[in-house]
Formats: sequence, C-alpha cells, structure tokens
Amino acid sequence: MNPQRSLKRIEGVILLYGLIIFMSIVLTVFWRIENAHNPPRSSQELLIPLPEENAGKASNSIEVGLLINNIYNFEAGQKTFEADGWVWLKWSPDIEKLMKAQDAHPQDLFYFFNQVDTYDSSIIPGDLAPKLMPDGRYYAKFQFSGHFFANELDFRKFPFQTITLPIALEIRSGHRLGLNEPLTMQIDHRNSGVGAYIDMGGYTTPGFTLASYTHQYESTLGDPSFEKEPRRIPQARMEIAYKKAPVGTVLKILLPLLAVMVLSLLSPSISATGWDVRVGIPSTTVLSLIFLQQTYQNWIPELPYITFLDTIYNVCYATNLILFGLFLWGTNAYNLASEQDKVSVVERIDRLDSYFQKGLVVFIMVVITINWHMMGMSH
Repeated sequence: MNPQRSLKRIEGVILLYGLIIFMSIVLTVFWRIENAHNPPRSSQELLIPLPEENAGKASNSIEVGLLINNIYNFEAGQKTFEADGWVWLKWSPDIEKLMKAQDAHPQDLFYFFNQVDTYDSSIIPGDLAPKLMPDGRYYAKFQFSGHFFANELDFRKFPFQTITLPIALEIRSGHRLGLNEPLTMQIDHRNSGVGAYIDMGGYTTPGFTLASYTHQYESTLGDPSFEKEPRRIPQARMEIAYKKAPVGTVLKILLPLLAVMVLSLLSPSISATGWDVRVGIPSTTVLSLIFLQQTYQNWIPELPYITFLDTIYNVCYATNLILFGLFLWGTNAYNLASEQDKVSVVERIDRLDSYFQKGLVVFIMVVITINWHMMGMSH
C-alpha cells in the first residue's frame, strides 16, 4: 500500500477520533454548567427563620438549650451520624399547671425531628424532678444519645466541600397540653454550644450555628387541629460544620494526581524516534487515573452529580486521549516516512508535540480555573 495513502487514512481516523473527544468535552462542559446552576437537590424541609426576641418568659414560651458533646460514626453513604449531648428546658408556671393536669412529663414537651433508629436512642433526666427557678419558671435537663439523619449533604465541591450535620429539636403541639395557642420557642444561646469531642477523623471543625425556625410540615397528618392551615412547629436547629482536612486533601488526593499528570505532560518532550515509549504513556496514565479516581470515590457516597474533582479527572482523561492520538499520528508518520525524509519528519513531529504540550497545559489550567469559579470556591 502507498505510504502516503496509508498516512492519509490514519490521519482521517485520528481526525474522527479527535472530533469525538471534542464533542465529549463540549457535552461534559454543558453538563457541568447545568450542574452548577441547577444542581440536583433532594427534598428539603420548609424552614422559616424566626427573629430572636426576648420573650423567653412568656406564658406559652419554652426556652431550649443544646450542648453537643460528641459526634461519631458518620456514614456519608447512609447520611447518618451519632451524637451525644445535653438538652434543657425552661417553662412557665402556666405550662407546668397544664402538664400536671395532663399527667405530662418534661420529656413529653420535645422530640428530635431528624432522629432515626430510635430503638438504640436514650433520653435520661439529669434530675429526679424539675427545679423551680428564682424567676418562677421550671427547669429540667436531659442527657441524650441517638442516631441522626443529615439530609442535605453536598459533595459538589469535593474535596473542598463543607458539610453540615444537623440536630433539629422541635416542641410538641400546644394542643397536646390543652392550650388554645401554639407553644413558642426561645433558645438559650448563652449556654448552648459544643463539647471537646465533636471532631471527626479527616475533617476540621470550623464551627457551628444554632438558630430557631418554624418548620412547616408538608401535611396536616389528618389532625383536625391543623386542617385550617399547614402544620407549623417551632424548631431549634444546631448545625455543626466540617471541612476536609487540608493535609489529607493535598497528600492523599491531589499529589498523586499531580504526579501522574506531570509525567504524562512531559511525554511529548521525548523525541519522535522514541515512538515505542511515547505511545504507551497515555494508556498507562489513563489506567492510573482510573485507579486513583476509584480510590477517592470510595470515600464519598454515590452521587447524582459530578464533583469538582470529577471534572478535573475528566479533563485529565481528555488530555491523555489527545496525547494518544498525537503519538499515534507521529508514530505512523515516522514509520511510513522514507529514510531520507525521517529527519524532517522527526523535526515536524517534535515541533507539533511542543505546541500540543504547551496548549494542553494551558487547557488544563483554564478549565480548572473556570470550574473553580463556577463552583463558587473563589469566595
């Protein structure tokens, strides 16, 4: 077969191959933009923030405090974690009278909305009976331990994401005590907080928030007391924030990826005469990338969207496919050239390799920068 005709046929195949890669990149960018502006979201609670008012001593108000001592057994795939701590309540004499009339106990006044697996949970009174405070209100504290659900875990910025683990405490309906008006909630911000054992392995703990909300239920639950309006319950919500530890992120996730891609991007510097070495580097790099990606994906749950790091890996895959096509063309151009033309062909291949090498470095940097800003991580 004519060497020139063979080379033209190979160039046509590589051109088609390059077109497929280009369309894949365009499709990936489109999906990325859609994911950034319209991320898939799970069902969310309808929470209405409440202003912090100094009404803790009102006759229908219950003051609530939370201290979280320990967070452990976090399961990202199950969206669950376990927590231990303290909760305390302060209520008015009017509520105390109604409680006695209904034979109700202080622990009947509240529940944890996002608690799951209640069979192994516990709420233990800290005192034998409620205490009468100097201001006339009553006080009781409870030590709790339980399994909780975190509905809104977001890994789109992995490995730079911040996740929050919530503990949502709600006050039961005032109708349960015979009140004609709903119970209201105030938070004891002064004494609430977190303990010394809330840190989790592999994460840093930037802090926590504690705020009061009105939780509007999606259903009245068939309760005649709530038929006229949506069911609304006061909620005290503590959210503890966690970020991936920087040392683990760099050394375990980013450094291996960087090392593999540096070796790959240096491969065009090998002369075209070393075609047998060059053509094997992109395929070996792709296998290494697949192994590294599967390793870090074992650390996060299966997601309906791609993460920040997934996008970087997609760019790395595209880069190595482009290098493979480039080396395939160069190998065939070199082997099909006559002996007297090999010198000029090698010069042409090496010059083109240099252009592609620089262009691919710029391509990776531009895509990562756009991805960084698109995910809002520059703020």
